[in-house]
Parts: sequence; C-alpha cells; structure tokens
Amino acid sequence: MHQAIVRTKDARKPGRLGVQMRRHADLTATDHKRWADLSTAAGAANIFAQHWFMDVALRHAASARDIRLAIVSGDDGAWHGVLPLARESRFGRWPAANWQTWSATNQFLGFPLVRPDAASHFWSALFCHLDSRLGGEMLIHCRKFARDDPVCAALIAHCKTSGRGFRMFGRFDRPAHISGSDAAPDGKKLARLRGLRRRLERDHGPVSVEMLDIGADPAGWIDGFLALEKLGWKGREGSALACAPETEGLFREVITKGQHQGQARLAALMVGGRAVAMSSWFVSGNHGVGFKMAFDEEFRSYAPGLLLMREVAESVGQNPAMHFDTCAPTAGGCGQPLWNGSRTIFDCAVAIGPPRRRLFFDGLMRARAAYAAIRSGMRRVATSA
Repeated sequence: MHQAIVRTKDARKPGRLGVQMRRHADLTATDHKRWADLSTAAGAANIFAQHWFMDVALRHAASARDIRLAIVSGDDGAWHGVLPLARESRFGRWPAANWQTWSATNQFLGFPLVRPDAASHFWSALFCHLDSRLGGEMLIHCRKFARDDPVCAALIAHCKTSGRGFRMFGRFDRPAHISGSDAAPDGKKLARLRGLRRRLERDHGPVSVEMLDIGADPAGWIDGFLALEKLGWKGREGSALACAPETEGLFREVITKGQHQGQARLAALMVGGRAVAMSSWFVSGNHGVGFKMAFDEEFRSYAPGLLLMREVAESVGQNPAMHFDTCAPTAGGCGQPLWNGSRTIFDCAVAIGPPRRRLFFDGLMRARAAYAAIRSGMRRVATSA
C-alpha cells in the first residue's frame, strides 16, 4: 500500500497528512468508524458520499475490486477526506491513462466527502500523492461536481493558485431549491397542475399523497416502487432498477439504511387507493437531494410525476434554510417551474504527474477542444442543409 506524506503549512492543521489508496474490501472496522465520523464532521453537502450510502454502493458495485478509496488522514488517523477513484486507460476517444471519480448507479453528485476546514489541504495532499505515483496517469477526471459547493470551489482555487492544469466541461444547470432566494415558482404552471389534479380526481377518484413515516419499515414501499418502475418504459428497455440484481440490491439497501438513519423521505401519489407516482429523496440537516421517481404510464395525461413533485417542492419549501438539489437532468426540464432556482453541475479534468506529463495534458485538452469544435461545426452544417 503506497502512502504519501504531505506537510501542511497551516498551523491550525496537523503537521502531516497521509494519503492511502485502499480497496473497500480491505477496510477494517476502525476504518469504517473513521469514515462514519468523517460523515458527521463533513456535514450534509453530499449525502451520496456519506458512509451509510457509499459503503452500500461499493458493496453492490460489480467493479468494486478496481475501485480505490483515496483517503486523506491526519497524524491521529482521523480521516480528513475520502474520494472513490477508478483507473481508466482512455479519456474519451483518446488513449490516456487517468483516474476517474467513481459514482454508483443513480448517484447524482460525485464530489468527495471532506471536512469543511480541510478542503484545500485535501486537494493539495491528494494531488501530491497522485503526482508521485508511477502508473503514468496524466489527469483525474472529476464528474458530477457542484459549482456552489465549497469543496469543489476549493479544487478550482487550488488549481488556479498552483498553476495546475484544469479544464471544465459538461457543464449544465438543474432545478434546485436555493435557500434565501427571492425567486418564486411559475404561477401559471402551478395553476395548470392544480387543474390537472382536479381532472384526475374527477376521472378516477380521490387524490392524496401518502408519506411513509420516518423510521417505518420501507419494505412494502420499496416493493411497490420497483414494480411500478418496471411496468414503464424503463422496464421495457431493461434499465429499471429491478432489471439487474446489483441495482435492485443497491436501491433496497440504501432506502432501508436511509430510513434507519432518518434521512430517507418516501412518498406516493394515491388515486382511488392506487399508487400512480412514487418518489424518494434524502434529507440531512438543511441539505436534500432527489433520488428516484416512477409513475404509472396509464395516467400520463395527468402528469402524475409532476403532481407528486409539486408536493415534494412544497414540503421542501417549508424549511427556508433548505438547500435542495432535485438531481433532475436539466434546469429546462418539466420540473423547473416548481423550484426557485437552479444548481450548476460540471465535469472537469485536472492535470497530475511530473512536468512532462503536464505538457501531454495540455496537448490532450487542446486536441479535445479542437475535435469538439469540428463536431459542432459539422452539426451546424447538417442542420442548415
């Protein structure tokens, strides 16, 4: 096991930070305790990176043997940050060895779990360690990072001040509830949803929203959700959670764990005693993230998913301090009128290795940009033809 030692210059920090690359299967009971302690200390900015979720995700990952946990710890052994990484031999279409941040299926944020007071030191220690490795990797490919998160901001600041190569790409916005925002949801769209609910109730009977009590046994809700999702287009295409034992197992266990932690929220839109839409999300402190939603396609004309999402938005909005990331695909999606803002999500590449390898990184980024420009030009020509 290779470990790098980095001396920090900040007197408020431990004198040394160690970096280890560990397999999940090799972690000891003490390691898991330290990971859980880090989850408490790091707060709820990325619920998906907390020990209770990530431990389950790694146990259900088919590629778990190829994943390394980059652990930054202090002299006392306490973890300051952890980031799952997987080594890849290609970066897109180019043969270039790299590390890629690893995320589980249906995990919509990928930035690391880091103590709030240790973000800059985490990145400094991690990059020093990756620079010294002999595997030939020229970059770390970071995926599903959030522009407004302090750990992600610390990464950008570190690269800027140190002169380390950094390229952002794949940037997009998605609906979110932003604490302190004066913006309001789209009143006309909300009125349309109220009309759809009235029509649904007129055509099919009483409409209600049922929330599973926090801490209650979620087994029945889980069975219902998996069956509902598999009946739809995801089931027909083989991408529903229940179509693969790994994804079904992950869903069952993280929902159960989330219920045990008091962090899962499970809801169903009921029509005449029948669930026509179901949704799950996680809440920790004043942070929340959307997880999975499914709806009955027989009721598509009534937009049951949106009707349920409206209830979720109203529930979230009751806490003015709540910062809620819907994890929906884009801010322009159909759920946007329900939320008061959006959140910027991005991917990026960061150079690692000795100076010569950094030059290769710069060349790769230029080639990638040139190729993207050519493809964009070809699409414009095809569109105008």
